[in-house]
Amino acid sequence: MKKTDLLKLSIAQIGNSMSFMVMFLFLPIYLINNVFTIPGLENTLSYSIITISFTAGAITYIFAGYLSDKTRTRFGRRRPFLLLVIPAATAYIFLGVSFASLSIPLTFAFFAIMASIYAILYRFNYCAYWALYMDLTKPEERVTTSIIFNLFGTIGTVVALVLTPILQEVISFFMITLFVGLIFMGTVLFAFFFGPKEDLEKIQKEDEMGTAPTKITDTLKETISNKNFAKYLFASFFFVLGFQLSVLILIPYLEIQAIELLYLLPCILPIAIFYFIFFNRIAKSWGKLKAFRFIIIFGVCTIPITMFLGVVGTGVILFIQVLIIISLILFVVIAILSFQYAVLMDLTPTGREATYSGVYLFVIVIPIPIASALIGPIRDLLSIDVLNFWHGESFSFAIIFLITTIFLAISYIFLRQIQSTEAK
Repeated sequence: MKKTDLLKLSIAQIGNSMSFMVMFLFLPIYLINNVFTIPGLENTLSYSIITISFTAGAITYIFAGYLSDKTRTRFGRRRPFLLLVIPAATAYIFLGVSFASLSIPLTFAFFAIMASIYAILYRFNYCAYWALYMDLTKPEERVTTSIIFNLFGTIGTVVALVLTPILQEVISFFMITLFVGLIFMGTVLFAFFFGPKEDLEKIQKEDEMGTAPTKITDTLKETISNKNFAKYLFASFFFVLGFQLSVLILIPYLEIQAIELLYLLPCILPIAIFYFIFFNRIAKSWGKLKAFRFIIIFGVCTIPITMFLGVVGTGVILFIQVLIIISLILFVVIAILSFQYAVLMDLTPTGREATYSGVYLFVIVIPIPIASALIGPIRDLLSIDVLNFWHGESFSFAIIFLITTIFLAISYIFLRQIQSTEAK
């Protein structure tokens, strides 16, 4: 893929990431503070919106990949799905609407429906979008392509993390969802109109060779019967579940510590950039799979430290402890973002890119509603003092960090069993 085409296509990832992060991290907080103000249930109700919508989105992935592989239009088999961003962004904007006169059940239903519409259409769009990357990328370009893809995603994430707290001080949450929804729509449509086009002749040759999908049940069986791919599915499920638990509590954790994310970003950004560069280099030296295994086991050995940080101390001492926690979590998170899709490309057969991606994306999205379902009750039930060390919500966060470590360890066990198919 030409660098200019790669950049044009990657711009859509800014909007994708912004909309995702604002919904994933800030919508629950908005609901807790302004909508579901029921003592003892506010966390559970608010995170349940994420659970329901992301479960619907995850199920969508099973069909999204197959439909994309099966689609034949003059625009190709991937690009038409990018147009679903229009209704997806519209539903997203409605997540900022608040109806004070509605009962709690009706309010819950409204947010669950709007969030689910966004999640379902977003998944159709995102699955085809990523499959387009796979179609256009050569084996030797995969790590670089994956890193650029995630760098643009990081831009969207950082913008969301920086702007949202600032905007919440001056405008309503509806104006925030309107602003982010329009960026989401605009960047994806930019990729559709100005990004790289699909190779229609290549698709026709694949059809003639019989690589096009047949029945959806047959294609799903094929992905599961691929033992290497199946092991990667298990590994991915657990490492994504682990890091989603940590990411989902990031904003509430900083609020409890009374530390503004804005003050941390000047320290975090250089660390994040260093990680991306470092991972690219060790992938070229060691190979993607070996480097990925090393990073996951490093996380297993170091993240347990975070259970005991941010509990005692104030001022500069507390700031340093929180920075260490975020740096360790970022090490694993950025590695997952950098390597997971690059390894996926190596394990995916030609002509089945979207089908395999759809199954894979289903497996890595399911942890999101599971994580949100776990965090609500954990925060509600385990906000207690323990051993005169953990106070308030500190113990609930410590338990979440411990669970993260366990899931990463399980993931490493499966990663060890995967045979590398990386191009030499």
